[in-house]
Amino acid sequence: MGRDQVKPWRARLAATKDKENHSDHPVGSRAKGLELDLRLREFEISQLTQRNNFFMIFQGVLIAGLVQSQGTAAPLINFSMSLLGVATSLFQIGMAGGAKYWQSRWEASTRSSEIALVLAQLRQGKLAVQTFTHDSTVLTEEEQRQIKEWNDLQADPNDQITDNPDFIKKVVLADIQAGDRRSVRRYADWWVRKFAIAPKWSVSRIPIWVGAMLLVFWVVIASHSIRLPGLDVGSITPSWLGVELTPLKQEK
Repeated sequence: MGRDQVKPWRARLAATKDKENHSDHPVGSRAKGLELDLRLREFEISQLTQRNNFFMIFQGVLIAGLVQSQGTAAPLINFSMSLLGVATSLFQIGMAGGAKYWQSRWEASTRSSEIALVLAQLRQGKLAVQTFTHDSTVLTEEEQRQIKEWNDLQADPNDQITDNPDFIKKVVLADIQAGDRRSVRRYADWWVRKFAIAPKWSVSRIPIWVGAMLLVFWVVIASHSIRLPGLDVGSITPSWLGVELTPLKQEK
């Protein structure tokens, strides 16, 4: 056994410190680490779209087959298709939820790397650009503490780190409301600005809701594919609602 192998790990680390340079590696460079976080975040977003497309195509095929049969297929086939739809919806929810988790994980890592870089740049008197860290509410308590300590030391507001929770929202609202105030389009699409853009819908959460709605759809179909003794599915709807399902195509 060599002499270096019996040394404590701290001694081996000190002996190899001058031999190894990790400045171009994500572990040894904050800038490289931020680039890696951004690539992984982009990867998760793109994969969410592709995976959700697969589930939506499969769900569309199931629904098209159910509609095409017009309920004349064997009861076992209708019930089996409903169960398959339920299982597919559950997997779709799990897929979209898992994708949202990992996207949030890499976004948190991106914010952490960006804050570290911003502080390092400002301490050296260099330019620091924020992209993901304007909103302090999405930062950890430790990151908020570091920003507060830095801002408390800066007399010039231009040298402080932006941590306004409404900063991005104000910028977006100013952009979507820009244009000719007398334009007909401005009045016609007010609901687009107010209900579609301003609420900041999460595009990564919508696939989860779509999967949940499809799950309800298949559960309803499955419940009408079986008949239990003493239970009439149609009687579950309260009569006082006055709701009755009617066929789109009336029989002649």
